[in-house]
Amino acid sequence: MYKSATMSACFRSLSLVLCASALLLSPLGRAQQPATTNAPAYTLITPTDPNTITLPPPPPTGLTNSPSLTLTAPETAAEKLVAEAIERMNAKDVDGALNDLSQALKLDPNSLSTYVLRASIYYQRKQWTQSEDDFQAAARIDPMSPIPKFNLAEVKFAQKEYDVARPGFAALMKDQDMGDFASYKVFLCDLFGGHEDVAKKELDSFNDAMGNPSYYFANAAWSLFHKNLDDARSWLLSASRIYPPRKNDYYASSLRDLGYLPIPRPDDKVTPPETNNPPPPSPPAAGNPSPPAAP
Repeated sequence: MYKSATMSACFRSLSLVLCASALLLSPLGRAQQPATTNAPAYTLITPTDPNTITLPPPPPTGLTNSPSLTLTAPETAAEKLVAEAIERMNAKDVDGALNDLSQALKLDPNSLSTYVLRASIYYQRKQWTQSEDDFQAAARIDPMSPIPKFNLAEVKFAQKEYDVARPGFAALMKDQDMGDFASYKVFLCDLFGGHEDVAKKELDSFNDAMGNPSYYFANAAWSLFHKNLDDARSWLLSASRIYPPRKNDYYASSLRDLGYLPIPRPDDKVTPPETNNPPPPSPPAAGNPSPPAAP
């Protein structure tokens, strides 16, 4: 007998990307199925403690008004093992959860969500090879799903292999659900990957479009990268007053994982995060918009 409240909360957290989580560790609009082993999963957020697995919030787009995932009683041995794995994760028994998921995949080797869930655990433990292998397996099961594709790029992004990650995000820029977020990730790859001239053109495009989360968070990232902390605070404050907390957290997670967030207080000693071949700091380019005044 499974505790419905505990399991329902767990699968609401799964309601991953993955978005990113996937992460997206980010699923999108497909979260209305029952939470069986074939339910979608979302984006990844790396916890501070690598032995603690924190399942990510829902993705930022496409699910605002969608119902949360609800747990149906496990009917197969594989589903029971997945349910037990989630219970173990809640109890911080990550090794036990991995073992249950591996056993579940032996019984049901075509479960996309079980591969994504196991890949998410490997990701958060920085076991990159195993995480990538599982996301690739998920992509083979459902070649049309954007979730494994996004998360494969996210694995490379987390390792600061920005030039390698970029094509995976770029391929999803026209996706109806995650296009804006994928475009933002492409911008981050260019900004932190040493291609500031390309990133500036992408920032100009966000500024021309306005009205999307990428507009606020790309400007915040640009300001943080150039050490304009007050401007960054203003952009993030404006976003926080427009978008719900989960969407803000989703877009901010990359900056947090790179060490730019939280923004330090003025009296704190700041050590800039490392980037791959970063350009030297420079003042904001002429013509960049000022952060909109918070309402």
